Amino acid sequence: MPVVAAAAAAAAGAGAVAVAVAVALGVTGELSPLPSEPGSLKAQLVETLMRSTSVASYGGWAAWSRYDSAHRAYQLMVRNAKGDVMAMVVAESPQPFEVSLGPLASGGVAAVYPRCANAVKHEGCRLERLAIESTGARETRLAVPGGGSLFRPALWKGTVAFLRAVPKGGERDPVEMFEWAAGSKHLKALALPRNSLSAAELSAQPELRSTEGYVGEITALALNGMQVAYTRVAPWGEWDISNLWVQRPGRKPQLIDSIETGGGAAFGTRTYLTPTIAGSWLYAYRQYHEEGLVGADGGPAWVRYSLTTNTAQQAQVNFGNREDFGEGEGPLDAVVPLGAGVIWTLENFQDPVDGAHVLSLASVKWKPIKRPRDPLD
Repeated sequence: MPVVAAAAAAAAGAGAVAVAVAVALGVTGELSPLPSEPGSLKAQLVETLMRSTSVASYGGWAAWSRYDSAHRAYQLMVRNAKGDVMAMVVAESPQPFEVSLGPLASGGVAAVYPRCANAVKHEGCRLERLAIESTGARETRLAVPGGGSLFRPALWKGTVAFLRAVPKGGERDPVEMFEWAAGSKHLKALALPRNSLSAAELSAQPELRSTEGYVGEITALALNGMQVAYTRVAPWGEWDISNLWVQRPGRKPQLIDSIETGGGAAFGTRTYLTPTIAGSWLYAYRQYHEEGLVGADGGPAWVRYSLTTNTAQQAQVNFGNREDFGEGEGPLDAVVPLGAGVIWTLENFQDPVDGAHVLSLASVKWKPIKRPRDPLD
């Protein structure tokens, strides 16, 4: 089946399921309001999917992956600034697209993502760019010098940040991180943080010594100007440690927040999902509990950290997730800013047909929270 036809069929099926969900909730075309305060905005159901997905955003646009059961592959989906949802006419992927959105030098919006021989292991990956505002646009292979398997890209005008796999690097040296200006013959390397342990820590937990100097895994990456934000997860004694960083080429990485992963959220590791830089704020979803920092639904929280002051804020939004396996909805896979609002993806693990929702809110209220002086304390 041609891609356009497959996209239309999938869209029709997804639309039917979306309507069924809305009717079940007693509302047409939208979910019941997640923030429970009277008069609050209602969460809009953007799309219902068969399988969970991440989501990326920039300039009022958003992108995610839709599973195509007929082809057993994923389509690249976008929501434009007007709210219209469409499938991009590009080859499907055997794994969800590892997509990021950003501005082109021309002022348009583009997606970047890898095409891999083995997407699960990030082997044989090359970077592609797609101008999603242009009708009939085709993928453009990015001729990054130096070779290697390149993945987890982020775009800002003529610059791309990305990871390059280090063969047999293990958890100590799994990747290198670079920025590359299109057309340049040279890459700008970014020195990744490693586990650095004090004498007191080693005395209290001698088992940590085996992981000293480890980089671990960079699980998410974002770019805004020359500034890169990323989530790092590394072995740390019996557990892992997850932290959030901001960095510029030629400078040391700046630690924003950190948490040990043991005993965290019911769904997955304590970590920082989908870091996104917008204006002077770094946004990330804190997928863990902490006293005094509880989300509106009693779970983890979407937080933004100022990159110019020592302040932080928490979104006053009930995203619908529950950390109780008896509930209908499951965990969030991603949450990112969308203009003055937010777009996120929420799993429903109890129904294989109604596997996940893409949801949005037009605006978000924020409240100040205390920002840790030393995130590793």
